[in-house]
Amino acid sequence: MKIKMMAAALMTGLLLATGMPSASADSSVEPVSEKTFLYMDKNEVQLTEAVKAVNMKDGTIFLLDNDGNRKMGMKNIEDAKGGVGFYVRELCVPGESKRFWEIFATVGAHDQNCGYWLISEENGKWNFELMVEDLIAVGYKPMEWHLLSSKIENGQYILESAIEYMPEGAQFGYEMKLLTDWNAELVWSEKTRSFLLRQLPLG
Repeated sequence: MKIKMMAAALMTGLLLATGMPSASADSSVEPVSEKTFLYMDKNEVQLTEAVKAVNMKDGTIFLLDNDGNRKMGMKNIEDAKGGVGFYVRELCVPGESKRFWEIFATVGAHDQNCGYWLISEENGKWNFELMVEDLIAVGYKPMEWHLLSSKIENGQYILESAIEYMPEGAQFGYEMKLLTDWNAELVWSEKTRSFLLRQLPLG
């Protein structure tokens, strides 16, 4: 199943990355809230009245209902057993009945990315919309050190990856800078009711 998902994601990514036009109308993606960081003292956030996201402190994040039943689980791709934090933010697509949440996993003092998921809920059913495999399909390199983030820029919802580097003449860690090495626009296909990623040129 995972191989099939990766193959489908790679094919989609190839089509999008080469600039081929989308077969359907696209809608914008908008943040509903600021990111909540689940780590240390704050380890859970309520997503709906019935379901919350919980950092299990073992490198995983679970969605649990009010009775403690697991609806969904996610594990960081670095296989870290601890020290993993999760940024959670709700997104929306205007006019779409599904609700969406974006989840980033990070590890280490400099927030190295170690996981990405975009999940949805509709009529009590939870599903994965995007995972790291989908980002790989449009050029992201997850097993190298990256800071992965998202933002609104010129009306576009952008996923952005950056690497750390030491500028010329720098000697200490606090002098390190960030350089964007990958970004992609996230849009919603109204026809397929699914997300599309379009790699964007740098610079």
